[in-house]
Amino acid sequence: MGARAGRSVAPRHDHPRSQLAQPVQGAGPRERPRQRRGRRAACLIALLEREVKLGAGPAFHLPDLAGVIEGVAVAPPETVRMETVYYDTPDLRLARWGVSLRRRAGEGWTLKLAPPPSTPGKPGVVLERDELTFQGSATKPPEAALEVVRAYVRKAELVPVARLSTVRRRVRLVDATGTRVAEVVDDEVSVRDGRRVAARFREIEVEVPSSNGVEGADGTEGIIAPLVMRLRGAGAGAPDPTPKHIRALGPRAIEPPEVSPQPLAPDAGAKDVIKNAVAESVAALLHHDPLVRTGRDPEAVHQARVATRKLR
Repeated sequence: MGARAGRSVAPRHDHPRSQLAQPVQGAGPRERPRQRRGRRAACLIALLEREVKLGAGPAFHLPDLAGVIEGVAVAPPETVRMETVYYDTPDLRLARWGVSLRRRAGEGWTLKLAPPPSTPGKPGVVLERDELTFQGSATKPPEAALEVVRAYVRKAELVPVARLSTVRRRVRLVDATGTRVAEVVDDEVSVRDGRRVAARFREIEVEVPSSNGVEGADGTEGIIAPLVMRLRGAGAGAPDPTPKHIRALGPRAIEPPEVSPQPLAPDAGAKDVIKNAVAESVAALLHHDPLVRTGRDPEAVHQARVATRKLR
């Protein structure tokens, strides 16, 4: 399970989600916004995650972030340890659709949805994803979370596919009222295969919480951009939105999903055109289905209807 020792997992920079774990040689509480109520697939917490991920080598040290953002102070750093288990179908359907379901000790179950097709995550920009948190047992994914991803999972069983142990060094940036404006974390991640460490990698994240009152992409970029500039000046790598579990799972997790539209050749025949049009509509319907189920985005209902009409 996870990355296997000895396999080649060098980063594939030709893929936007390609920074995989390198083979081995030889938990603090989250701020919790208000609960969401009245959903068909009820969750305890719903928020919009806005972050940039950066690579980092062994020699990287977090720089002093004081003065990077005017009027923002740097809180004392914290170090926490996190144990995380990711669940997916045996053929990694969730990962291949850009979705993740994890259980982290002390935090419960977290489901992260893929960005909609119209706003895919790209290196160098802020990655925005809906993040839903659920209560449940320690060993079985909660039914409410399964309902959200039913279109992807269908009748397949979800099983543990990756286990990560993380040492997180966290620096919070707060305003004059003590409200968290942003958070920078330095994660040293170990991919576990039983008691054995199969691979290790390091990642820097800059996150702006949705509860800080910052609205819109411009406001978020105004906070994240100077922090990323300071981190890159200290030796951090280029932005790469590859999630941790994708890096741990390796190339199989970045294969196309079971429905994947392909570019058409200029001389494509009618059969290929029709086949691709059907694939585009099915993919759009599957992308928007979780947002329809949770009620997170009213536009998702419209887009799902558009995709359905095209299939008629």
